[in-house]
Amino acid sequence: MAEGNPFDGPYGAGTTEYERYLRTPELLGLQKSPDRRSHPDELMFQSIHQVEEIWMKLMVHELGEAVLSMDADRFTPARDSIQRACQVEVLLEQQLKLFETMLPGAYLVIRGGLGAGSGLDSPGFNRMNEIAPAIWASFSRSLDRQALDLLTLFQEPATRPEVLGVAEALITLDAQMQRFKREHMMVVKRIIGIGTASLRGNPIEMLERSARLTYFPMLWAVRDRMFIDFRSGGPLGY
Repeated sequence: MAEGNPFDGPYGAGTTEYERYLRTPELLGLQKSPDRRSHPDELMFQSIHQVEEIWMKLMVHELGEAVLSMDADRFTPARDSIQRACQVEVLLEQQLKLFETMLPGAYLVIRGGLGAGSGLDSPGFNRMNEIAPAIWASFSRSLDRQALDLLTLFQEPATRPEVLGVAEALITLDAQMQRFKREHMMVVKRIIGIGTASLRGNPIEMLERSARLTYFPMLWAVRDRMFIDFRSGGPLGY
């Protein structure tokens, strides 16, 4: 009988202040033990998804802070909180690259124990979808209190740069989530192919349509409006 991974045993006594503060015994005990894993890659699979939920918890918190700041017309702190959430989104996207190191055969084994589990059930991702309208409502209230029109805000950027900074941070948040969803779709395609349905039975095309949904459509629409009357001129200098 083959011996197990020599480094897979528990470590850390949980007695230091560092360990107690971070609750490392509980944290490191949240993944399946070696004897319960269906495949060696299951530790990576489970860890990535758990880390994603923690990152999204931080994003939800930061966006809540942004709402508090916007409701108080404190636009610089609001922008800073949103930008921090945007940086977390970058990490969410980047860590998906780890799945590129997993062969389809490994996931085929792991998938057998997932039941009907789906990323669509992610509480963090669903919470992000739930709070997006409240974030936009807060920003809209700020515009009303400042007697600002969204189109004018973009057409005359020097007038209220601090408010424009929040608007741009929000569209970065939206755009980065689109990148995360597209990367997730690429991971799915790379592992299970293009024709295989998800564990929910949804074809890839349906998941792709869902991935194109945006949080703040008005911020995209204002760009459409700014260019609606554009007419191509001659070469520069003429």
